[in-house]
Amino acid sequence: MTGRRNGVDTAIALLVALAESNGAAKTAALRRKIGAPRASFHRIVGTLETAGIVEAPRGSLRVGPLAEALIAANAQAIAREESRLAQKRSWSNRQRAVARSAEAADSGLVPLSRPGLVRRSGRFRIGFSNASMSNSWRVALVHGIEYAAANLDDSIAQLSVLHAQDDARRQEADIVNMIAQGVDGLIISAVTPRTAGSAIAEAMAKGVAVVLVDRGVDPCIPRTSFVMTDDAKIGRVTATWLAERLQGKGSILALAGDRTAEPAQRRLAAAQKVFAAHAGMKVLETAWTCWRREEGRRIAGAAITQWGSQIAGVWCDSGLQGAGSLQAFVDAGYRVGEIPPHTGGDLNLAYKLAIRWQAPLAAVDYPPSMGIKALEVLLAALRGRWTPSLIKVASEIILTRGAKTRTVSPDHWAEDHVRWDLPDDLILASGIGPAYNPRSFRIHYPGNIYNRSAAQAVARAAR
Repeated sequence: MTGRRNGVDTAIALLVALAESNGAAKTAALRRKIGAPRASFHRIVGTLETAGIVEAPRGSLRVGPLAEALIAANAQAIAREESRLAQKRSWSNRQRAVARSAEAADSGLVPLSRPGLVRRSGRFRIGFSNASMSNSWRVALVHGIEYAAANLDDSIAQLSVLHAQDDARRQEADIVNMIAQGVDGLIISAVTPRTAGSAIAEAMAKGVAVVLVDRGVDPCIPRTSFVMTDDAKIGRVTATWLAERLQGKGSILALAGDRTAEPAQRRLAAAQKVFAAHAGMKVLETAWTCWRREEGRRIAGAAITQWGSQIAGVWCDSGLQGAGSLQAFVDAGYRVGEIPPHTGGDLNLAYKLAIRWQAPLAAVDYPPSMGIKALEVLLAALRGRWTPSLIKVASEIILTRGAKTRTVSPDHWAEDHVRWDLPDDLILASGIGPAYNPRSFRIHYPGNIYNRSAAQAVARAAR
């Protein structure tokens, strides 16, 4: 079929391929990609080059001055739209900066995703398939997406939220049902992305834009975009801090999150590499806590009974279980200043306990504000914009005062970050604003007639 293209179709295919290559590629590779005859290809390149749409230095092709001018004009339009959205949102400058992403991978530019079927309607039907409501962080993620929908209600006809309750097959059915109900776009925080892959592929095939959030690293899983934060950084920075705090020697506990969840796997793998590089460090036990406070408390309590003062530090990938570990040391009779160094943030209670008991703490908050970004990216794709295939939302390093080490410095001190006036189960870095209270959160957005969040109360153990 490619051999029957006319010149216009071939030129469009060439420009699309160039865009997918971030605006520059080898000429031969582009020709092979679009399947154009050599003579036709070079004739079209020459025409485009004369118009200033492309430039063709020897052996390669790149965006030309006319195309650059169009891109710049579009960028200005996007910046104006971003400014308008920022004015509608009520969060502070600092939180707004956290909500915006470092929209690039660690190495160079990120490929752009081509829009699917462009929706001409001014308002879109959006579905959010949420993996779970098993902890406070999941509540904050839902609240963030709802908050964004309320502030962008001029672009949204309806937001539907379904919770899979950690059941991958149930989530797959939820996604299929939302497609059948005619959603224009989906946000998916997958229980296991590979299991949901067939349902995601069905959505994409039907022109439904799909933005994965929190989980979905595997590039084989189809999606319009993936919004995440750097889980390897969370594991690496916190483990490095603990190793430096202990001067490279000592016995530690490692309390990871959910065994089946990508973020927990990546954080633990990064931490283990750091610990393995310090011959004087010994991991007494590595345990999975499912990000549950009471599970962290139980495991740490048993470890204290077994090893006692041998425990020189506790590595946690989140304060969801870290708060439980800190409480276990309090339960065991440790006095102020005696609890060994801990890692793990996110949860307000973890910061409260560390400060109150003067336990050195290092955390890299996992920002639920990625849900806000996911909705913004999804709407951009539905309007026909090319969007980054990977977006990393910035995360910040939080240390208790005096806990800075040789290579780990804080973005903020825990004493300035904690919210003594708000509930223990508050998740920080939500992007919603300084007055956000998960227990009194009420919201109105299209499709929500009762002004109540779709997030259900978390289990008492999470509070």
